[in-house]
Amino acid sequence: MPLYEYSCRSCGERFEILQRLGENGDHLACPACDHSEVEKVFSTFAAGAQSAGAGPGPAAQAAGCCRGTPT
Repeated sequence: MPLYEYSCRSCGERFEILQRLGENGDHLACPACDHSEVEKVFSTFAAGAQSAGAGPGPAAQAAGCCRGTPT
């Protein structure tokens, strides 16, 4: 299930909810003030950790990233 971020129109609290695809936030209430008018916030994409053995991408290798210059 995707993680969605919401903002309360009453107090401004931002919170995250695991929600099925296609569901809307009509049934949600703010965890801080219990107000029922919340809106979905468009947040930036966050990538997970790199898989084991994966190194930096080609651009980082060409620039000689923090792991040292490529040999």
